[in-house]
Amino acid sequence: MAEIALTLPFSINPYGSVATTTDQSKIWADRVRFVIGTNLRERILDPEFGTLVPSAFMETADVAQTVIEYEVESAFQSQLELLQFSSVDSSYDEYTNTTNVNIVYGLPNGEVTNTVVAVSYISGNNLSVEENI
Repeated sequence: MAEIALTLPFSINPYGSVATTTDQSKIWADRVRFVIGTNLRERILDPEFGTLVPSAFMETADVAQTVIEYEVESAFQSQLELLQFSSVDSSYDEYTNTTNVNIVYGLPNGEVTNTVVAVSYISGNNLSVEENI
């Protein structure tokens, strides 16, 4: 039996029900985003869940990239054991004021996929152009 999960972002399908998916790439990409997007100690009943990635964006771009890459790799070892971590690459774009993180990993079924997370910074009077999470 195939695994079924809610589609994210949360939505209602044309039939008025909560939208779901059986696409393993989508399900695992959402789980990766949950882990790296949750601040460590944010969940009271599971304080070890998450990473320091959300806090890294309070640092300079160079420090943030180093923290992000380390935390993503650590998260795969401790919280996403069913996935085969391959690589993480982060880059900062000064023009759009955005950090892009590309994570490559293998799914439990052996398929290799990637998840891209882009975060825009808001500073001073410079409004964010776009935010993709």
